Amino acid sequence: MGKSLLIFIAAIAVSCTFFVTVGYMKDKDGGSGVVATVDDEPITVKELMPKLIAHRSEVLAYFKNKYNAIPGVGFWTSSFDGEIPSEMLKKAALDECVAIKVQQIAGKEKGLVKDISYSQFLKDLKKENARRKTAIENKKVIYGPEQYTEAVYFSILFSDLVHKLKGKADERLIVSEEEIKQYYDNAIKENKYKKAGKVKVEKISFAFTAGDDKSKKAAEEMAEEVRKQFANGHDFKNLSDLDGNNAEIKVQFGEQIFDSTTIREDYMPATHEFTEQAIGLSIGQVSEVFEYNNAYYVVKSIEKTDEGFNNLDEVNESIKQLLQDKKYNSYVDNLVKHATVVIYNKVYRKLELY
Repeated sequence: MGKSLLIFIAAIAVSCTFFVTVGYMKDKDGGSGVVATVDDEPITVKELMPKLIAHRSEVLAYFKNKYNAIPGVGFWTSSFDGEIPSEMLKKAALDECVAIKVQQIAGKEKGLVKDISYSQFLKDLKKENARRKTAIENKKVIYGPEQYTEAVYFSILFSDLVHKLKGKADERLIVSEEEIKQYYDNAIKENKYKKAGKVKVEKISFAFTAGDDKSKKAAEEMAEEVRKQFANGHDFKNLSDLDGNNAEIKVQFGEQIFDSTTIREDYMPATHEFTEQAIGLSIGQVSEVFEYNNAYYVVKSIEKTDEGFNNLDEVNESIKQLLQDKKYNSYVDNLVKHATVVIYNKVYRKLELY
């Protein structure tokens, strides 16, 4: 990585850690202060903080790319053509909390969860970690980490709730065969779902820890740097031994073949996105960096033959999942649109970031 890029990354780490610490110190009631309510359900400071952390990198990158702004003293409260980093960050974090809260409310109304308060979540987290600790002490098998972090455990529980909500779907989320056929026909016109007579790619993945924003950002930076080197003509295999650059990021290099023997697996909902990225490349073309299954990937096409398009029945389930996800996202957007959101400015304005 270039010296300026390393300086920017270091500045991100220092400034972000500092503003989070100050935020907690200024919250005299330990994070229980209410920032906003969504249909009378509270969003607390403690609940908002992980989202501030999650969105900080994208806000820093936005101001770096648009204004070449480097984090430092006064950065978060400075105005850049009327745009203030701290206000943008707080809005992004609150918007995500509102979207989460309307889904939690929907889950509560459908009897999928009883208590959606963040305080109850923290009690559940403490109880789960105590259970895991006791199990380990008693030499019992546990699955997953020894202890869950706040962000990871919340992600697990919320993902489970979303899955259950989709299972309780009303007619608005049902995907018809006609919709699947229409999507498929349009995709074919756009040259998608090409049948892989044989496509062979080289790939490098940079795996990050789910829920760890610092790990995720580091993985993305490494992938972007490698992609630039590919574009400059460097050999793929010469760049594969990168584990020494960051011990927290697991780097893997390999080759993958897509053909008639792998088509069913390639177009399963869980693998559909990666397949489309890989087989859409021309021979010798290097993909943009893309996120897939808790890792950032760079892929290069090295061999390809053309044998037409996949039949509808081969990609039916994958398309159905994609359309259901789109409908669910629209459903959530509608919940947000019709929710009554009240921001407690006395608390919201005191979230000072430095």
